[in-house]
Amino acid sequence: MRAIDIHVHPPTNPATITEQTAQTTRQMREYFRRTEPDLTTPEEYAEFFEERDIIAVLLPTDSRLRDSNEPNPNDWVGEIYKRYPKRFIPFCSVNPNRGPQAIDDLNAAVGEHDAKGIKFLPTGQDFFANDREYYKLWERAQELGVVIITHSGHNGVGSGTPGGGGRKQNYSNPIWWDDVAADFPELKIILAHPAWPWFEEQVSMMVHKSNVYMDISGWSPWYFPADLIREMQTRLQNKVLFGSDFQALHVDRWFRDWADLDIDEAVESKIFVDNAKNVLTNVDWTNYE
Repeated sequence: MRAIDIHVHPPTNPATITEQTAQTTRQMREYFRRTEPDLTTPEEYAEFFEERDIIAVLLPTDSRLRDSNEPNPNDWVGEIYKRYPKRFIPFCSVNPNRGPQAIDDLNAAVGEHDAKGIKFLPTGQDFFANDREYYKLWERAQELGVVIITHSGHNGVGSGTPGGGGRKQNYSNPIWWDDVAADFPELKIILAHPAWPWFEEQVSMMVHKSNVYMDISGWSPWYFPADLIREMQTRLQNKVLFGSDFQALHVDRWFRDWADLDIDEAVESKIFVDNAKNVLTNVDWTNYE
């Protein structure tokens, strides 16, 4: 395989399309200056990633509150994975603010859809990871052996709009997850994106804790800071995972801009494939050969 893309947003479930979701899509296209046409169906996604020989990790986001009647985003990702089991790896999402229901949602996603990890968006779900209120959820995730991937750093959604669309960025400081990594040492945590403006905290966490990693999605490599390029070729070369943030940031653009970096081939192999395999030990990789 060419790569494992650890950070791919699934096509929108037609049952959940609203004017608000359409507006967010337009805002994100403008923010990333994306000109490529949108892919809208699972079939288009599967064909797209197959043509590029990429295995895509699908990351839903669950922003439902306790008594929501909205469709479960984990069911949608589970359906896509069932149709294309050799092209996608399913993650789930739960909203920690659903209380005990969040644990039930996690159990169902793993048991019914074979979810290998959980995606969190603190700026959309409004929680601080180190709040003891959520520790039973982290405990259950560790018991199940799933991987956590969480947004960290600046939030593209709402960026440049009045009040940032109501999103409060302090939730996305990665340091809140340092307590979680310490208290649940068998729980693997991927900090999504270079966590600007808290990149130094992010690096410190990865150096200090063997169960903390990062992906390099959501940024064109053309904009990578020099510190990131240096770190991922030296002491963090086993901690960095490729991710695109598709389709907010297009995969093809990401690879075009990556080609301008002078990255050692052995390190590149780790970032594109090996590190993801080492983190996602609950995936049977023979299914993707």
